[in-house]
Amino acid sequence: MTVTEAEFVSPSGNIGCRVDKDGARCDIVKRSWQPPPAPADCELDWAGGVSVFKAEKAAFTCAGDTMMGAKETLKYGSAVRAGDFTCGSDPKAIRCENTATGHGFTLSVQQYTLF
Repeated sequence: MTVTEAEFVSPSGNIGCRVDKDGARCDIVKRSWQPPPAPADCELDWAGGVSVFKAEKAAFTCAGDTMMGAKETLKYGSAVRAGDFTCGSDPKAIRCENTATGHGFTLSVQQYTLF
């Protein structure tokens, strides 16, 4: 499905995301992995999620808000696209990618990848 912007949660309700023409961000509530240490310049909540913005590589977020408030669920096997950014829902993970640059991330309880 192609949209201008979308906010959604995973079917488990553990991951909440937003995607628009400028990027994609997903936050996670429960996880079994540890993020890297917070950078010195992050004065907000560190690594509650991951984002990919414009042509940049994916990175952990430093944010004072959350993506967990969406009312829509992105069912397993479904994807949503805004501009060059696509997010897909799979039983194993949420995957978001900038299809123009190839940068993106996967996020799940068990692990994350930044690419």
